[in-house]
Amino acid sequence: MRKRLGSIKFRIVAVVVVFTLASALASATLSLRHFQRSARENLLRAAEFNLNLVAGLVSRDMESLATLRDWCATDAGVSGYISGGAAEAATAVRAFEAMNEQVLLNRAYPYLLRAVAVSQDYQRILQCGSGTTAGIPLNPYTISRLEDLEQDLGGGQWVATDPFSTVDPPCILYSCGPIRQGTGRGRPTVGTVFLMVSSAIITDPIADYQLPEDCDLLLTVSGRSFVLDGTLSAVDPPDSFALTQDETFNSSTRVCQFPAPDGSLFLSVSCPVGGSGLWLTQTISPQALNASLHTLYGTQLLLLCLSSLLIGAAVLWVLRRTISRPILRLQSRMEAISLGDFSPDPSIEWDNELGDVGRGVNHLSQSVQGLMERRLADEKARQDLEYQMLQSQINPHFLYNSLNSIKWMATIQSADGIAEMTTSLAHLLKSVSKGRDSLIPLWLELALLRDYYVIQKYRYGGAVVLEEDVEPGLDSALIPRLTLQPLLENAIFHGVEPKGGAGLISLTVRRTEDLLTLAMADDGVGMEPERAAALLTGEEAGPVGLFRQIGLSNVHRRIQYEFGPEYGLSIESEPGAFTRVTVRLPYTTERPGKENKR
Repeated sequence: MRKRLGSIKFRIVAVVVVFTLASALASATLSLRHFQRSARENLLRAAEFNLNLVAGLVSRDMESLATLRDWCATDAGVSGYISGGAAEAATAVRAFEAMNEQVLLNRAYPYLLRAVAVSQDYQRILQCGSGTTAGIPLNPYTISRLEDLEQDLGGGQWVATDPFSTVDPPCILYSCGPIRQGTGRGRPTVGTVFLMVSSAIITDPIADYQLPEDCDLLLTVSGRSFVLDGTLSAVDPPDSFALTQDETFNSSTRVCQFPAPDGSLFLSVSCPVGGSGLWLTQTISPQALNASLHTLYGTQLLLLCLSSLLIGAAVLWVLRRTISRPILRLQSRMEAISLGDFSPDPSIEWDNELGDVGRGVNHLSQSVQGLMERRLADEKARQDLEYQMLQSQINPHFLYNSLNSIKWMATIQSADGIAEMTTSLAHLLKSVSKGRDSLIPLWLELALLRDYYVIQKYRYGGAVVLEEDVEPGLDSALIPRLTLQPLLENAIFHGVEPKGGAGLISLTVRRTEDLLTLAMADDGVGMEPERAAALLTGEEAGPVGLFRQIGLSNVHRRIQYEFGPEYGLSIESEPGAFTRVTVRLPYTTERPGKENKR
């Protein structure tokens, strides 16, 4: 029992109850102006929320109608019939069926009375909708009624009118847009699409809308206002109104103040209905504002002020000791964790609810540290496995081509060439199959590259020339195994071979302080920047040579796995001129221990 009374939950509840009672009494006595402001704010926010809710419901249907209008304006079948460019009977049937299908599938179909597509001379007509038989029939004799409407061919704004209605006033919304033929800019306009929508699209969502006393709900369409009382009843707008400084949830919401005929001031909250150009407005009368005010209590002003001050001071003191200080300690601990200090802190494990949070923070920090260690170990194991798998993927097509070349050499030249090519192939296969270290000295990588070049030299009949420019003293520099061979293979495949199989390839190796740079350049056909980027990301397949999967993207990823994202490959190329692949590595001659590998 004592622990419950001393818990933070009990203290906060007790303080809140006492403070709420005192604040309510003081506020009711001292803050009539505050009450009025709060009542005004609550009514405005409630009106804005309700209007936005209704506007959201209506805008979905209006947007679907706008989509239908845009479809009719761009569909090739509709424009083909309206323009009169094809056989009328077949074109008219197909255009009507396509348009009718879109109308039936539209979510606002129950409210869409007419969807009409007409040619510019009003001689060709397509009509669909749920109310095509209502009112005055639309036919070649009555189609001219559409010519009297004000058409906004660019924006497709909505207006409240119906040239075919027999009801006065007509309860309908109308919109139009141009029908264009062809594609691209400058398409000719061949007709107009008209949408006539029942006002129920607005009145149905507001059927259960709760209005305060003496308040109205209005719809504004193209500068005209209508009272929403089950139909669209036109109403004259106020002579003058002014925007207020009231804050709103939505930046597009407008709050205005305007005088009534009796001299009282009304408020209005207006929200747009999506991008349709329609606005929903709720008026708020002075009676609605006054009805939300409470009766003031007649107690002494000075006593209530002093009581509020004392209660406030007590609340601040209690909250500071029971909540603020522990929370600051927890924040400090979490900041230390964010900086990488995952050691537990027993001082935040108090004997209350915040102490439970502190114990959870300590447990979480230890779990995160263990997870990070396991993740690093798993990532390194995955990289090692991937590297070993890539090493073992020797392509049998390469062996077949090499042996074919040896067979060819045996028939057309002396044994010296066969011996040199066979020796290079043996060295190459021995180096690839037996090597397991991810980093090898530069001299060993160069030896592997030269063996590979010997094979390619005989394969291309000596038309491929490799020049080496290696800065002295770099033989012991460590680089990832199989870094240069894919570069040479790529230079032959993407540069030299497409231009006829003859060309010059140069290798340059330089050291700048702690940076080792290896550049492989060829005078081949070059490539576009997009293709060069695709080679680094693996989106474009590399050459089918010694390995199936070790291309430039693989070399790039292995270097970044080993040394970090600031190192790797870059490609410079000019179509028809050259391609240069540059490898950036940290200069090192010491092989890192297992525990120091990245």
